[in-house]
Amino acid sequence: MAPAIAHFLLGATLLLTAAVPFVLRYDFDREHAIWLIPLGGLWGLAPDIHNIAPIAAESLYALHNTPWADLFGFHYTLDRPAVRARYDASVFGSITAFLIGVAGFWTAGRVRRAALVARRPVEHVLVTGVATVLASALATLALWVAVSVQDGFSLVAGLIGRSSVLVGALLTILAGCALGVVCSVLLEVTLSEPTRIDPVSTAGVGLLIGVGVWLIVVPVAFAVVSGVGIPLLHLGSLAALLVYGVFFGSVYGIVRGAFSSRAAVRIDIDSLRP
Repeated sequence: MAPAIAHFLLGATLLLTAAVPFVLRYDFDREHAIWLIPLGGLWGLAPDIHNIAPIAAESLYALHNTPWADLFGFHYTLDRPAVRARYDASVFGSITAFLIGVAGFWTAGRVRRAALVARRPVEHVLVTGVATVLASALATLALWVAVSVQDGFSLVAGLIGRSSVLVGALLTILAGCALGVVCSVLLEVTLSEPTRIDPVSTAGVGLLIGVGVWLIVVPVAFAVVSGVGIPLLHLGSLAALLVYGVFFGSVYGIVRGAFSSRAAVRIDIDSLRP
């Protein structure tokens, strides 16, 4: 298994990163934000509770060894042999990720206090880019977990005639990034400004995009390109795409609204000038 410090730091990093969109848009009590670190760390360590559990240790250990452990800060991924064999790299990698997560969280707080509002076209483009990157990153992480718990990386790799878990994982990341661009364009084109900054509305549209991708891309495009027949009613891929769409849409709406003058939670900086 990977070192406990790696599980702790990665769990804390993921929770800090997930909080960034909320920090950007809403009044987040930073005095209590410090608790995100231990909470995230314990979340990442949770599958290892079998080591100290007074009861049901065998059942907990069995759960620890299944892909479902990835629901706890990618615990199963960190315990894979390829990662476990690189002890020092996993430790230093988790430290680096944690520092980046802290820096991102701190930066989001500074941006929130500045109460920035996008007005010019170039500013809208920049905000759209930021929203796309954040939403794509978090949605791709969710997609990774959705594929992992189904032990589906080999199936993903099979789309290009491979069976490697690593290849499947890389394809999942690439698919998440590409789908993020598609989702961003569709949200910008199909929704008006008030709807575009409403996370509930954008999450709903994201869910519909997930269904659309499942109906069109999964059974048609992949089958044509790869020659691998994928059943239309592959419910595992539907679940993964729905998770991606909801995560992307909700995060995108939150971040877009963080820089919009139409969002009630924002303060127009020009109104504060004498």
